[in-house]
Amino acid sequence: MTARSFIPSLVMSLSLLALPAAADDASSGSGLALGVRAAYGIPVGDAVEDTALSDTFGKTVAPQVDLSYFFGRQLSLGAYFQYGVATGPDRCNEEIDCSSHVLRFGVDLDYHFAPDAFVAPWVGVGVGYESGSVEVGEDGELVKLTLRGWDLGHAHFGVDFQLTRSIAVGPYVSASLGQYSEMKASVFAGAEVTNDIPSEQKALHLWIQPGVRVQFRL
Repeated sequence: MTARSFIPSLVMSLSLLALPAAADDASSGSGLALGVRAAYGIPVGDAVEDTALSDTFGKTVAPQVDLSYFFGRQLSLGAYFQYGVATGPDRCNEEIDCSSHVLRFGVDLDYHFAPDAFVAPWVGVGVGYESGSVEVGEDGELVKLTLRGWDLGHAHFGVDFQLTRSIAVGPYVSASLGQYSEMKASVFAGAEVTNDIPSEQKALHLWIQPGVRVQFRL
């Protein structure tokens, strides 16, 4: 066999040997996934000592996006971003203008029990950061308050219905434990003042969020 005919034969042989390896990589399930969620946030506990979280921000309607990397079909690690539009303090009414929102972001580690089944339950844990803001009143008589702190830990559980190998949709519920450590406030268009919350005034709070997620394997 001449060198001219040997080289194409060698390239063809190596290509055929690589096909099973490529197929194995494709079937391993590793890769990126994009998630889109809609959740309803129920506040529990205190924002700070003797001030209920519901009296500060109220309940939320919270869309979320997350980007995850699957190390196989079962285990994924990802980052999330959530922006919740809140109802405002419970005492707000037609005579008192209020608006508030809660922003959350962080990382999640999820485990999918039966990723190839039509009904596929999953669980996850994570940590993150949280910032909530509320405005009460109108221009010239506006009070603004922002609280920031760590999401000390959260857990979520859900069930996916695998519409295709790449698309899943299903309900979930999450619970996140947090504590605010910084407060920023301004009154009647005055200068903003930022202070650390004293340790004796810190309190734990919980967000319970039932919702629905659609996940796309990329």
